[in-house]
Amino acid sequence: MNEWRYVQPETGAVFRGLSYWGLRDAVFAHRKAMGLDTGSGWEARFQDDLCKQNEQVVCDRDKTAPRPMSQSVTLDDLKRFMTTLVNQRGDFVSKEEAERRATICSTCPKNQVVRGCWGCFGISKLVGAFLKGSKTSRDTALDSCSVCKCVLRAKVWLKLDTIDNSGLEYPDHCWQKEAPTLSDSAEA
Repeated sequence: MNEWRYVQPETGAVFRGLSYWGLRDAVFAHRKAMGLDTGSGWEARFQDDLCKQNEQVVCDRDKTAPRPMSQSVTLDDLKRFMTTLVNQRGDFVSKEEAERRATICSTCPKNQVVRGCWGCFGISKLVGAFLKGSKTSRDTALDSCSVCKCVLRAKVWLKLDTIDNSGLEYPDHCWQKEAPTLSDSAEA
């Protein structure tokens, strides 16, 4: 089952829904309460924003609503994830750095819901133990990265030199394209 996700640009409010219609109704109520655009044609403008924010949404103006496109975890994605876990040694990046990264990821269009098999869900339960209680203020707005399929609330804490990004291309604004700093070094 796909989950819909939308960030209201003017307020930064994050909306999630299991159907387009439920998401639309929640966004409309928020927009109305905040005094934002709910006039004639608002839904078309909402759909344009929704399509820009969600790569997994197929936008076809001949249809009455956008529809989700499936994003799934592959064996290569799992291999990269396991390699990254094995490479991660020592402490995570600082709280400030994790917050900076989470801010970037929370508004990125690549921040999406990614489907996996039941085994993937079992592995994802390890993330909580791996993080040892580390959280950012943006955790509720973080899903998975549609480029690498990683759980972003975990990935923002990892040192750059431990992350296996082989064969992946991130958008220019992504923190993963930055050069590792001394504090990212596995020896630090």
